[in-house]
Amino acid sequence: MIFKKLLLIAAIGWTIIMFIGCSWPGESVPESLSNRDKLTHIAIFAAFGFLWRLAGQSTVKVLLAGILYGVLIEIWQGIMPINRSCDLADAVADTAGVCIGILLALPINRYLSKVV
Repeated sequence: MIFKKLLLIAAIGWTIIMFIGCSWPGESVPESLSNRDKLTHIAIFAAFGFLWRLAGQSTVKVLLAGILYGVLIEIWQGIMPINRSCDLADAVADTAGVCIGILLALPINRYLSKVV
């Protein structure tokens, strides 16, 4: 039970960190990250999907929340004066990342259901 609470805290924390990172002004983003923009989106949203699934949320709920969160972050970046742009390709990469995270969580969830 405590383990699930820690996973929930990690998922919430990661979701907040994602928002802060995606709200950072564009000129402050390290060049190593901006050169691999789509891979970065995939990675951060894979962690999102992974953590939320391990925290016990349903696959459909995590997938829909991840897609919505990615789209809303892109809209946020487009309207805020932070030198970022709204990019549909980023939202697609976010969706791919969520799917990857969900898939990575499947075997671990099976294992944890037997152990915990």
